[in-house]
Amino acid sequence: MEDEEEAAKRARLSADNGGALGDIEPRTTLAVPGSSCKHCIEKVRLESRVKLEGLLKLIKTMEQDYYHPVDD
Repeated sequence: MEDEEEAAKRARLSADNGGALGDIEPRTTLAVPGSSCKHCIEKVRLESRVKLEGLLKLIKTMEQDYYHPVDD
């Protein structure tokens, strides 16, 4: 019963505030204080590179362990 009351309260608040996602103003501050978009992009790029290098290393190891060419 309490959940229904909370849901109704949230619905009323949403209606009072406009509720539409289009009404929300875009973020004007940085997600991480003291950093820039370039900093975050570079961080993601480096993390992705490390993950890719790890996957390539794993593939090479698996090839060495499991790939045995057939001699004719």
